[in-house]
Amino acid sequence: MIKVILKNLLPSYVVSRLQSLKERADIQISITASKYRWAAVIYYCVYSSDFRREMHSVLQGRRRYYESLTGENPNSYLLRRNIHRLEKGLSMQPRRAVFAEGYIIETIDFFQICLEAECLSEQEVNWARSVISEYFLVVKTTDINDQAKSAYRKLMDASSLATEGHYKCAPYTYSSRDQAKITFQGFRKLCESRCSVRWFEDKLVPKDLIDAAIDVAAMAPSACNRQPFKFYVFDSPERAREIGSIPMGTVGFSQNFQTIIVVVGDLSAYPFEKDRHLIYIDTGLAVMQLQLALETQGLGSCTINWPDIERHERRMAKELDLHGYQRPVLLLAVGYPKKDCLVPYSAKKNSADIIDRFK
Repeated sequence: MIKVILKNLLPSYVVSRLQSLKERADIQISITASKYRWAAVIYYCVYSSDFRREMHSVLQGRRRYYESLTGENPNSYLLRRNIHRLEKGLSMQPRRAVFAEGYIIETIDFFQICLEAECLSEQEVNWARSVISEYFLVVKTTDINDQAKSAYRKLMDASSLATEGHYKCAPYTYSSRDQAKITFQGFRKLCESRCSVRWFEDKLVPKDLIDAAIDVAAMAPSACNRQPFKFYVFDSPERAREIGSIPMGTVGFSQNFQTIIVVVGDLSAYPFEKDRHLIYIDTGLAVMQLQLALETQGLGSCTINWPDIERHERRMAKELDLHGYQRPVLLLAVGYPKKDCLVPYSAKKNSADIIDRFK
């Protein structure tokens, strides 16, 4: 508010001069603070507020994670992580006779919490059942495993799952998978043909194409298979243009958006600060597959950077009704490319530029 008042009262050359002085001071202070860790802490705790939202979001994510463990509105993140840990143990060569004793009882207990809360998808239930059942078939008997196995049998007997068909989702041999027939050259051509499209035909994008492409995106790897993201899809061009105008960098072309996808990371998937960057890594992996899937359907797309600016964060959180532990990661504009639209060449580095090989 004060900045706005000063801009209205002071001559433009004075405002420009003050901004220049501030920028030079910021640069000098940041350079000085970068020399020592304690100075960096003071810089971001006292001088700059740029990381405050992230810090608060991480703590809110941790709180939500621990609340979930008590059965208070649980989510599947802990179960997904532990089932994946069991998968890795089952896949080891050589496989250990005894493993997972540190978390198998926790896994069964939380599986029960999730089943009672009905917060799991059918695929998650089948996956958990398959892996846990396989685990008890191969693991050596111990007191802890016996206790866990007994609890698991009681859980299955007490649930409707006991009489349902068993869908096999346990680890499988690499050679038994359905191998894609696409060649390296074909895949390279797909990657080369994908480009950032900013100009779209005035034509609605079918929802089934978006859903199918997101199904492909969901096949991307993520840390412990937690998949800590959600896709908020705006199919209406009017709303797509409204949401697409929120971030910086879309001025001049957001008015022709047909569909906008806001990809949001969920920090409640993690109990520790050390994992706070995984929402960005896992989202990036999924979005790249999403863009390639869209390309095969004749759809163009453009990733839109989401800068961490407080007023934009507040507005997006309001538009999407986000919790404090949910962070927008990026936006994706999707539509049918105009045939005569220009796209940036955007020269890429080659392997010689980005490989530093060690022997």
